[in-house]
Amino acid sequence: MGQQWQGSVWSASLNVGMASAEQLPLNQATVKITRIIRRMRGGSQAQLVLGDDDNTYVAKFLGNPQGNRTLVNEWVVCRLLSAMRISTPSLRIIELPSSLQPRDELYFLAGNKRILPQGVLHLGSQCPVDPEKTAIFDFLPDRLLPKVCNLAEYAAMYVFDQWVGQSDKRQAIFVSDRKVTAGIGFRGYFVDHGMAFNGDRWQLLDRPRCGLAFQSKVYSSLDLPALVEKALCQIESINETTLFTAAEGVPSSWFASGDQEALDTLLAKLARRQVNLRAVIARHLPALWVYAGVQPVKV
Repeated sequence: MGQQWQGSVWSASLNVGMASAEQLPLNQATVKITRIIRRMRGGSQAQLVLGDDDNTYVAKFLGNPQGNRTLVNEWVVCRLLSAMRISTPSLRIIELPSSLQPRDELYFLAGNKRILPQGVLHLGSQCPVDPEKTAIFDFLPDRLLPKVCNLAEYAAMYVFDQWVGQSDKRQAIFVSDRKVTAGIGFRGYFVDHGMAFNGDRWQLLDRPRCGLAFQSKVYSSLDLPALVEKALCQIESINETTLFTAAEGVPSSWFASGDQEALDTLLAKLARRQVNLRAVIARHLPALWVYAGVQPVKV
């Protein structure tokens, strides 16, 4: 059907209930890791873990090769996407107990060296379903894309990624959602936001082809002009309080010396870019039109 998430072998059963798309993505209660399940693909060298709340998480650890600032990026972006009601997994602060730290599989590879995670508190992205019972896919064939109930959110994510200076391709996972169709159906969740703000450099770059999905077909059936306009209005409606408190709850251990001040500066730049976002999007939209294979439209 599709490529299963992160190359892991999940059960083929697709009947577990979905996490609510309206659920706020952050919960301040700390979850303790009880089991390391397996290593995930990707630059942050994350691990799939089980928490003491019986939920499964993709854990990104302090000391990861992409830098600790990428954990802050994930947190801030998740808060802002929540304000826009865009589907993204819930985030939790997860605790790595000392009893699990010596595990052989818990390390980062840097060349030929193995480096252990730093500290106790890390970032957990909650799997929207139980991956031991329900398949999670990171790719669907083009013929199944019309079965994704929230495909329109891809247009909003493109606009959002241009706002936050995404420097990577747009990534998503898909899970079965039989509530939205009589037959097979899916819901997409947008994941891996660590390379927003140009990763650990905390810059807002103009890269119109960054933030595009791996499959151009996700855009071809959408009313892109209307959806882009809707997304612009949503971002413009995010107030200063929401924007400047987006990093609330981030553990102090995630910040190096000077990072708090640097983050304040970054959020101030993001607020200015919010005001000028229509001009940014006007410059970037030709890349989207070409990629989607649609006729250019002035927005």
